[in-house]
Amino acid sequence: GVLTVDSIEQAIERAGTKMGNKGEEAALSALEMINVLIEITP
Repeated sequence: GVLTVDSIEQAIERAGTKMGNKGEEAALSALEMINVLIEITP
């Protein structure tokens, strides 16, 4: 999803500092879902 932020500082924090990189987390989740679909699809 798209993250809404109130400031550039908040955006930078969400992109990979103390709150973690949410974009990376989303991408890794998507890749994991693809792997699961590959495994369960005949």
